[in-house]
Amino acid sequence: MTRRLPSAILALVVPLMLATGPDAGDTGDAVPAPTAVPLGAIPSNIIDQARQARHQSLADRMKSVSEPLIDAPYVNDPMGEGQGRDVDPYTRYDAYDCLTLVEETLALALSGDAVHSADVRTGLRYGTSEPSYSTRNHFMELQWIPEAVDNGWLRETTGDYGQTVIHENEITPELWQKWGRRSLFQLTDDELPMGKMTLAVLPLQTAIDVADTIRPGSIIMSVRENRHWVPLWITHVGFTVPTDGDAAIIRHANRMKSSMRVRDNKLKWYLEHTGTYKNWKAAGIAIYEPVEFGPRLSRLTEEQRAAL
Repeated sequence: MTRRLPSAILALVVPLMLATGPDAGDTGDAVPAPTAVPLGAIPSNIIDQARQARHQSLADRMKSVSEPLIDAPYVNDPMGEGQGRDVDPYTRYDAYDCLTLVEETLALALSGDAVHSADVRTGLRYGTSEPSYSTRNHFMELQWIPEAVDNGWLRETTGDYGQTVIHENEITPELWQKWGRRSLFQLTDDELPMGKMTLAVLPLQTAIDVADTIRPGSIIMSVRENRHWVPLWITHVGFTVPTDGDAAIIRHANRMKSSMRVRDNKLKWYLEHTGTYKNWKAAGIAIYEPVEFGPRLSRLTEEQRAAL
C-alpha cells in the first residue's frame, strides 16, 4: 500500500530541500504573554535550535526543538483560533498543555525550517479542513489520531511492544447528551463526531515491563479504563526523547499539582505513577510514531530508513 503523504507536503517540499543544504480537560490559570516577543511569534532561540538540529534524526530533532520549551508552565487549552468561539492565540510559546506541546514539537521537527511549522501544526490540528473551532480535532480517539494517521503524520506502533487489547465504543447523540462534560465544548450537536471509536492499548503492566525499550520519538498516550458512557479514553500525551542512559524518558506538559510545567520524567516511573489512579484507573498506553518524509530521508542511515 502506498502511504498517503500529508496534505501540506507541497508547502513543505521546498523548505525541506533548503534544510538539507548549507490529561485532558483539567482547568488551569491563564498565563500572561511574554514581553520579549509577540505571543504568536516563534522566539529566535527556538528557530536557531530547530535549524541547528535539521540534519539530525527525527527523534533527535524532537528532543532538540523542545529543549527551549522545558519549564514552560502548564495551562489547559492555551490555544485557539484567535477569533470566533475560541479567541486564544493560534500559536504561543509561553505555555502549553500536553497536546499542544506535542503538536508544536512535531510541527518544528517535521518542518524543513521552523518558520514553515504552521503547515504541520495546522495539518495535525485541523486535518485538511480550513482552521476553525468546529473543524479542530478536539477528540483524540475520534478525530486527532485518525486524521494524523490517514494524512500520513503518524503511524501506530503499539503492537510492536506486546499483545494489545482493543478498546471499542459506539458514540451516539444520546451518549453526547448524557456526558457530563459535553458543555465544555462549544460545538453544536451536528458538529460532534459520531460513530465507532477503537484504540489498540498496551496493558499497563506490559507497558511498564517494556518501557525502556520504547523507541525515542514515540508519542505516548495514557489510556484509562473503557467507560461506555464516556467518549474518550486518552487523558494525557507526551513523547520519548533520546537519552544517554538506559532508562526511557518522557517529555510532557505535566499537570501534576507539584509541578505544572513542561518537564522530563523516566517513562517507567510515570507509568507506575498512573497505576496509582483511583477514580478512573489507567488501562495502559497507546504508542504512535511520527513519519519522516521528504528530502531528509536521503540523509538517514539504511538502518534508520528501515525503521520507518
